[in-house]
Amino acid sequence: MVHHTYAQASLSVTPAYVVVTDEAPFGSFVLNNQGTEPIEVVISAHFGVIASNDSTTGVVLGEAGQLGDLSAHLTFFPHRCILSAGNEQTVRYRIVEASNGAHITLMHFAMRERGAIVNGQIPEVASGLSIVYNLVAPLIYLQGQGIPTLSVRPLGHASHAIHLSIENHSQWPFFGGIRVIQDGRLLGRAESAVYTRRLVKIPLSEPVADQSLRLEFDTDYTGLKQSIQSQLGIPDPIHLVWE
Repeated sequence: MVHHTYAQASLSVTPAYVVVTDEAPFGSFVLNNQGTEPIEVVISAHFGVIASNDSTTGVVLGEAGQLGDLSAHLTFFPHRCILSAGNEQTVRYRIVEASNGAHITLMHFAMRERGAIVNGQIPEVASGLSIVYNLVAPLIYLQGQGIPTLSVRPLGHASHAIHLSIENHSQWPFFGGIRVIQDGRLLGRAESAVYTRRLVKIPLSEPVADQSLRLEFDTDYTGLKQSIQSQLGIPDPIHLVWE
């Protein structure tokens, strides 16, 4: 669940991300005003990804590596709603005529707080809106089956964690776990969604004994249906050597 609170305005969006296939190319998000004041929410879709550079992870618009642009194949309703305190709104979407491969769009939910009317205030001013926050939820569509192609660059390690930059070189996103193996022993595991490039920190149960590690991948990812997991193959293991 994506959630943000600002003063007395509060909006949550469930689920925080969605992956759908051509077998059921539709679904919904649920908006919930958990605050004490009414809010207006403006909904839009933009081509882009959640991606990382060497220091931060954030929204990148206008590109998504080899993933296709889903926004041109997406319809959704409503595009705008007003939520009283404690109320919910369902936003339904459908995908039509997308080609083979994986496609992505970022659903933006712009929350605007509706100010209370003050006695003597000019009505036009009283009804003015100000944007408070913008929540973003990735919507991914898969048509067909594929295996993500990943490369890994080590960024550093401490006694009980390693930091990696993982890059995706395919048109298929990676959703799953990255396991750190040394001498046949599992030292740690972390989940990540890698569309283009992602920073991943993997906690370790013990310090790394030498500079050679094996990374293994799986498709177990929180909230990802097993039917979706079967459409995304498991990437090949990667041998990692620290310089």
